[in-house]
Amino acid sequence: MPEQEYIFEYELIDISFEQGYELPEDDVIWRVSEDVPSQNDEHKTIEYDADGIPMGNSIPEIEQREVIIKDFFERWSSTNNERKIFNDILQEYIYVRAVSVIEAKEHSAKSYKSTRAIMIIDEVLKYASPIRRVPQKPDNKNQKDFAYMLVMIYKHQDIGTIKLTVGVRPNAMKIQYGLTALRPGQPLIDETINKTTKKTKKRNPRK
Repeated sequence: MPEQEYIFEYELIDISFEQGYELPEDDVIWRVSEDVPSQNDEHKTIEYDADGIPMGNSIPEIEQREVIIKDFFERWSSTNNERKIFNDILQEYIYVRAVSVIEAKEHSAKSYKSTRAIMIIDEVLKYASPIRRVPQKPDNKNQKDFAYMLVMIYKHQDIGTIKLTVGVRPNAMKIQYGLTALRPGQPLIDETINKTTKKTKKRNPRK
């Protein structure tokens, strides 16, 4: 097993549905100026790594990474017919399904390091440690089939901290949902809690 910088205890912290907590959008990191594709980036020379993955943030590079991710999952599925990896901490299988590919193409492709993280999905699914259990977002169609979302983490020597989001169905089946390489200093979880205003019952005036 690869060495990990930190060892996390398998103790989930529940966030109450009543608090109105919502799982952060997987694409929240793309709203940071350094990651947002610009028109000027499109005219820059594209640089590729040793595996032929474009390393920049321009729109053409993101589109190329989308194709790379799609092709990767096709090859991966052909050698993993059941499309599942056993997680050592959970002692359960994590499955890869259509939503896994959709989320990867739509979100992981926007970052070079997140695309690299997809390339080592077997390693991430096997060794990631669970950190938080949070509610699914009722307004997100890709999460509607899940009872809740499980946030997990994996430390990789070259890529850094990788956040793995797993959707858990009512029958406890776990589906790989999101996979993101976090930037240095980027929080794992958005700790902002939407506070709900408690309604107080009005007392009936005494007769």
